[in-house]
Amino acid sequence: RENVTSKGGTTAAALAVLMADDGLASLMTKAVAAAKARSIALGE
Repeated sequence: RENVTSKGGTTAAALAVLMADDGLASLMTKAVAAAKARSIALGE
């Protein structure tokens, strides 16, 4: 990633958002938790 991303460029800006504490990893965790909760509710 560091070898192909220009410092201060558009990709670096996007990666900074996606890799932030509230970025993509957090969003994926919330999405999986919501799907799990819905699956449990549907199974009742």
